[in-house]
Amino acid sequence: MSLNGIDISAWQRGIDLDAVPADFVIIKATEGTDYVNGDCDRAYQQAKAGGKKLGVYHFANGQSSGAIEANYFIDHCSGYVGEAILVLDWEADAISQGPGYAKEFLDTVRSRTGVKPMIYMSG
Repeated sequence: MSLNGIDISAWQRGIDLDAVPADFVIIKATEGTDYVNGDCDRAYQQAKAGGKKLGVYHFANGQSSGAIEANYFIDHCSGYVGEAILVLDWEADAISQGPGYAKEFLDTVRSRTGVKPMIYMSG
């Protein structure tokens, strides 16, 4: 069985997810420690109402520790825990922090939520 899905962020603000032939939607929720996607919950609720599988992700910027960014993410996404997969988007500048940063993020999310998060990254 294969699933088709999309990753959306504020760049797709207002996207009509009912018109998108996707089985799942992974939505950017936060970035670093000072950004929340203002369209995240609207998109999340529309995808949920449309019966799509759900995910929310944090775009790491690597300007603080993995634990600090994980706590920021969970503080803003706790209402999605149990419904959506939790994801770390680890690329760009965050990669320079090394894999220990990503592990710290993932371990913090798991410790706080009881959910083992997913990670995706560039090559």
